[in-house]
Amino acid sequence: MLRTRRKRRILPIILIPLAVVVVVFLVGIWFLNYSEKPIKKTEAAALSRIKGSVDLKKQDQFYLYNGTKETYYVLTGENKAGKKIIVWVPKKKSGEILVKYASDGISAQKAREIVEAKKKPAKILNVTLGMEDGVPLWEVSYLDKDDQLGYYDMSFSEGKWLRQIENL
Repeated sequence: MLRTRRKRRILPIILIPLAVVVVVFLVGIWFLNYSEKPIKKTEAAALSRIKGSVDLKKQDQFYLYNGTKETYYVLTGENKAGKKIIVWVPKKKSGEILVKYASDGISAQKAREIVEAKKKPAKILNVTLGMEDGVPLWEVSYLDKDDQLGYYDMSFSEGKWLRQIENL
């Protein structure tokens, strides 16, 4: 009889924390899924805009760039020939879609290296493809040694400096 009572006491001690962990895990998954919905919806809109007009067989990455004048959706992937391409899709439906081979410009890694050499950041936060005034670009956001936010924009084609914003 003593053993049965102990088992009854131990069972809730194990099950209650386990149930709490499972609930927290499920809520976390739901929250992540819910928070990604707007980005996934935007990505789907960009894909539907280029469908039939751009040879993007396999998509790799999606970038959302909010520029000073315009918002761009940028898709990277491969065409039917297996060549890596980048597609800039303006949010405005009247805007022109631009397609370039990835080899026509510098890579995200090269953009990161340029910023590391020129700005010596404490931490690089993000490297994003975008477009300003018809010029495809890489935007690198970073934190400097004083923990202040900075942006460094460079041309996609050559990695030449276009603009920087510091001390935010």
